[in-house]
Amino acid sequence: MEVEGEPEKKMSESDKYSLDVFKKASESGDVPKIYFNHPVVFYNPGDISMLLQMNGSPVAVINMSFTVAKTVAAHLGSVIAGVEEKTGNKIMTIDDIATALGMK
Repeated sequence: MEVEGEPEKKMSESDKYSLDVFKKASESGDVPKIYFNHPVVFYNPGDISMLLQMNGSPVAVINMSFTVAKTVAAHLGSVIAGVEEKTGNKIMTIDDIATALGMK
């Protein structure tokens, strides 16, 4: 689902519903808003966990099934690929930057 910059008339009914739910959640004071700048991924045979950190301090832990994790990865990859294609710029990963700076 691509939302930003796309006219709503191109969106499916399912995507319109998802966008509406997203907007309501974003505006709600009851839904936590979390920013992080470093994910740490753990897994076991049953699921995946992510420790979300900001400047080295934990801010949240997210648990998900492998199916959900793969779906999230695919959606994020698609969004990032679209941004890279439209801007002509490669978005570097934390590992890419650390390597380029000689920190890894």
